[in-house]
Amino acid sequence: MKPRINIVTIGVDNLERAFSFYRALFDMPDDQIGAGADHVAFFLTEDFSFVLFPRELIAQTAGKETVIAGTPGLVLSHRADSAAEVDAILDQVLIAGGAIITPGTESEWGYSAYFEDSEGNVWELMATPQVN
Repeated sequence: MKPRINIVTIGVDNLERAFSFYRALFDMPDDQIGAGADHVAFFLTEDFSFVLFPRELIAQTAGKETVIAGTPGLVLSHRADSAAEVDAILDQVLIAGGAIITPGTESEWGYSAYFEDSEGNVWELMATPQVN
């Protein structure tokens, strides 16, 4: 895997409060901010986003039942060129001693998977559909 960190997602306890804080701090125009029911994304550059996501949902993403000590508060995301590349990286993860949390899965956002490194840090791999 040639590492590219395209998205940094941090866990927050209060999405609205965190959004207000980062909106004021970053002072970004509305067209560089995207929001959904469960997240807010700040599009810092064409290839890099900073995302706020509820901590309990990060816990679920990481395969934890509840937010407990050791639950990640951060997810690093790598954008792969294809679903095949996502799967190839997952193979490398296992060889290197990591663990797959969620195997490659199709969704409305494209093809993605989650893994943890040898220390329990969570990564997302994603291949987004090509826009014509």
